[in-house]
Amino acid sequence: MLDLVTFLDKMAIAQVTVVGHDWGGALVWNLAQFHPERVRAVASLNTPLFPVDPNTNPMEKIMAIPIFDYQIYFQKPGVAEAELEKNLERTFKLMFISSSDKDGFPKLTTTGVCQRGGLFVGSPDDPPRSSMLSVSALQYYTEQYSKSGFRGPLNWYRNVERNWRWMISRPRAKIMMPALMVTAGKDPVLLPVFATGMENLVPNLSRGHIEECGHWTQMERPAELNKILISWLKETHQKASISVHPKL
Repeated sequence: MLDLVTFLDKMAIAQVTVVGHDWGGALVWNLAQFHPERVRAVASLNTPLFPVDPNTNPMEKIMAIPIFDYQIYFQKPGVAEAELEKNLERTFKLMFISSSDKDGFPKLTTTGVCQRGGLFVGSPDDPPRSSMLSVSALQYYTEQYSKSGFRGPLNWYRNVERNWRWMISRPRAKIMMPALMVTAGKDPVLLPVFATGMENLVPNLSRGHIEECGHWTQMERPAELNKILISWLKETHQKASISVHPKL
């Protein structure tokens, strides 16, 4: 989040409209909450704004939700890295599966990961490639992660408690700028029900929902998502007298 603020400062950008997915969604909610002067509008795909509870360590909440068990598995440095980096092509084929992929596609489950000893334990060695993951995208991910590995991304999960301590040390206010929450009906982890009651913290919240969509919303249902985003952007920015010219 502070990196984003620094980037805006370096680029001399006073305010932005931000859109995030998954961890990016958590990042843009936090930016809007703790640096509201830099955010004109905020949108998140799949990831709701989880209220910050100063009285409960977030790791306790994570351990109480079975579908978040993979986050517990990710905590010990080196363990998940070894599994995910062993066969990068297999890793991304198993990660990027859409809700419409049926016969022949493994169903990756995030419950019981610690007990079975790994996220991919029991998955095929050579899984099929989902149609939403192009050959060129698969090659790009494989090339990039062969250089960087998974330590950086996994450290997001290992920094949950530190981030929580930082957030509870600062004043927390409602997010008052225009906001959009897009939920996906078939996301097996970021369930739409998690976004219930967000209006209590985000009064100017608009909602979008794509029922036949899994976790990778922007990859699985790009046309439907773009329709929701562009409609919201037009409405939001026209109210602020800012022109919108989508090139899609």
